[in-house]
Amino acid sequence: MSDSQKLDKQAEKEARKRQKKLQNSARDLRRRMIKFSQDARFALALAAALPLYWDGFYSIENADEMDPNESLRFFDWFLFDYRHDGQPRLVEQFAEENRDELNEWELEVLEGWLDTPAPGAYEYIDFDAFSNRFRLRDFFTDDEVTAVSAAGSGYAKKGDLILTRIVPVGDEMVFSTVGAYLPQDEIGDLAAKIEAARAADAENHPDASQNEFMRRHSHLIIHHALAQSVDQGRFAVSRLDPTRVDKAVQRSVKKAVKKIRRRK
Repeated sequence: MSDSQKLDKQAEKEARKRQKKLQNSARDLRRRMIKFSQDARFALALAAALPLYWDGFYSIENADEMDPNESLRFFDWFLFDYRHDGQPRLVEQFAEENRDELNEWELEVLEGWLDTPAPGAYEYIDFDAFSNRFRLRDFFTDDEVTAVSAAGSGYAKKGDLILTRIVPVGDEMVFSTVGAYLPQDEIGDLAAKIEAARAADAENHPDASQNEFMRRHSHLIIHHALAQSVDQGRFAVSRLDPTRVDKAVQRSVKKAVKKIRRRK
């Protein structure tokens, strides 16, 4: 092996180590940010945001019934996009209040996330199972992107829409949370709905970019997906499904507790 090859190999090794460090930092940062967003001072914002995002299927009264993936997707939107009564986005507030407490790796990730695009709908073009990389096309702009999904492709098929936010982590673009998907035969009039919302939004924000518009209205994509679930006879959200796995676990725990109480 030549000296040049050795140097290249060492550089690749260092790059992998750096990327791994940033990935771990991104994971820890997400946890800190979600905890931050659950602070009592944001209770009014949370109460207003829940039914807006979920089109009334969840509210502050039943938010604890969201399953883990629903919760992650909601809080991702709540942190990065939602503005309550003109206040800054929570990601901006988090950065302002916690910047001095973050390490250099977390700071690098956070800087890349402050201006990260709004969530969207992406056509599933291809997926590499070895690297967990999707090749996607933005449904509204036709821009293509390659992004890593830690959860793999799930049940989605080529032509379906992946509903997610794509964020930078070091040298990679990754799914911010576990993405949802909209089957190809349920896309329907989604484009027309967003176009109509864009026209209405332009009356108050005539110079808004696509990303600025989507920050205000990406929840309409979720509303469309929820309505399609209802039309197809599926449970729109997890709390309505009596067979959900975590519900079964909860019932088992309750039964076990009752048995123990009876024995006392």
